[in-house]
Amino acid sequence: MTKEQLLAMSADDYMNADQLEFFTQLLQAMKVDTHERIEQSRITIESLDTPSDPADVASVEEERHWLVNGIERDQRLLPQLEMALGRIGDDSFGWCEDSGEAIGLQRLLISPTTKYCIEAQERHEQIGRHQRQI
Repeated sequence: MTKEQLLAMSADDYMNADQLEFFTQLLQAMKVDTHERIEQSRITIESLDTPSDPADVASVEEERHWLVNGIERDQRLLPQLEMALGRIGDDSFGWCEDSGEAIGLQRLLISPTTKYCIEAQERHEQIGRHQRQI
């Protein structure tokens, strides 16, 4: 099934077996891609040489820093992907954990690991901003 076919489905068919299979495949592919990115970044870090020129040292360290940040970001994504696959397994995928309302196919295509509808996500972000200000 393509994204276009998914989006063309009736709202009455929300989170039917075909849609759940589409998102299962999407999340599994994202897991594979994430693992591959982590491994490639690790290989690249290991292959970086420490040059003798101080200007080159700074460039290599900056590249190393970006690669490490990418690995950390990808490692934080992996549990989110697993949790989303778990929600597919328990039939809660696509439904807001706060309100129980449909998250929506377009939002799930953009962020398949999300567990909140837009309104609930905004509420959580406002709470987070408020708590950081305290």
